[in-house]
Amino acid sequence: MSRQISLDVDRERCARDGLCVRECPLGLIELDENDFPRLRKAAERLCFGCGHCVAVCPKAALCLNGRDPESLTPVDRSWKPEPEKLRNFLAARRSIRFYRPEPLERGEITRLLDAARYAPSAVNAQPVHWTVTLAPERTRELAGLTVDWMKSVPDMPYKGWLAAWERGEDKILHGAPHLVILHAHQESRWPQVDCAIASAWVEIMASAMGLGTCWAGIFTRAAQQWAPLQAALALPEGHLTQAAVMLGRPAVRYARIPERQALRVQWL
Repeated sequence: MSRQISLDVDRERCARDGLCVRECPLGLIELDENDFPRLRKAAERLCFGCGHCVAVCPKAALCLNGRDPESLTPVDRSWKPEPEKLRNFLAARRSIRFYRPEPLERGEITRLLDAARYAPSAVNAQPVHWTVTLAPERTRELAGLTVDWMKSVPDMPYKGWLAAWERGEDKILHGAPHLVILHAHQESRWPQVDCAIASAWVEIMASAMGLGTCWAGIFTRAAQQWAPLQAALALPEGHLTQAAVMLGRPAVRYARIPERQALRVQWL
């Protein structure tokens, strides 16, 4: 099925350097008889709007689908972090299982998710949708529905979690004030992977913001199977929970980076 794809060229700005031709992942741009770029006919069928052609043009000469390139944020080379500092920042990130009870501001959560929407996805489909609990009581309600699912599973291996819940301890979502749920239509090309990547970006950005996160794997599994939990989430038709992340302010601070297994790599 063809889509409306347009590429307008500002001939006064264009350097006719062919960067956009070389950069297009699918080779959908060619040069005309005057060395100005233009779309091949196949672009209507194959272009997935990645924007690489616009991003690579130093002259802001290309307008993809009517979007003024001057309205796009220019890349500042000073943003690039030092590799060693970035390595240590990533190594120091911890999965948080003790949270302060106060909820975050909605704007703070929006800032976090806005960064994660730039996570890569298969053919730039960007299938990820977000559902976020704003009130801690709502988060605990979802934890309770997860417990109900666990009780329904024969030979549930997490009986200790159920016993803790009966004692008033939340081992499901660890008392996090918020839960970030990532979902996509089941017919998306690679929804589980795309949502997992976006989850990782949430965790990294949250750490940079001084926030804490932890993957909510048991909740995700319950949300894929338990009808009462699915009803509570009220996701769009055809959507399925692919990942979930607890979110809040950490109740503790870590002073050391614990050791991990040695690097295991096969060189070919």
